[in-house]
Amino acid sequence: MPDTQLLSLLHDRGGYATTAEITAAGLPRTNLTRLTRCGVIVRLARSVYRLADMGNLAPADAATDILEVQLRFPYARPCLVSALHLHDLTTTPHALQFAVPGNRQTLHFEPMPLETFYFTAPAYAAGVIQLSVRSRSLTTYSIEKTLIDLLRYAPKFGRDLYLEGLKKALAQRRLDRGKMMQLARTLHVGKELARDLEVLGHDQNH
Repeated sequence: MPDTQLLSLLHDRGGYATTAEITAAGLPRTNLTRLTRCGVIVRLARSVYRLADMGNLAPADAATDILEVQLRFPYARPCLVSALHLHDLTTTPHALQFAVPGNRQTLHFEPMPLETFYFTAPAYAAGVIQLSVRSRSLTTYSIEKTLIDLLRYAPKFGRDLYLEGLKKALAQRRLDRGKMMQLARTLHVGKELARDLEVLGHDQNH
């Protein structure tokens, strides 16, 4: 019965569970050891487990990869192109991009390439939202904050992805302009954003 309850817990959480979640559910950790040895579940990292056979659960995709990284590193927040992809405003990125506080180490995750970005405390804390991925809560950044971050990093990556995402978000009426301008001013790119919004607005009217 405990094994059945543990497997049910994993299914309910999109195929994943942490030891904290298992303990909170009142299930003994000895079940983890037994099912791991049997090959029913896989230990991804310390305290993070996944069903070996995801069965009829949703197939893995880029969002699943992002979720797996955040389960390993709860403080890592998908940002820039990865966040833009989560909002369906660009195609699948070649490498997963995560923001971390300045006191954390660079992320390493062998199955896939990762890029770590050290955000200042204000940039790390601003515009945080929760998205549902595989029935779990994933912490990332809002569309407005993601576009502002892409604007902030334009000297490094260029403006193409930023402008692509901004145009799509405007066309889909998914932006809160007031919130976006306030965030942009806080992160010192208010003038640049105001100029781009004015240019795009002029282009749409002609």
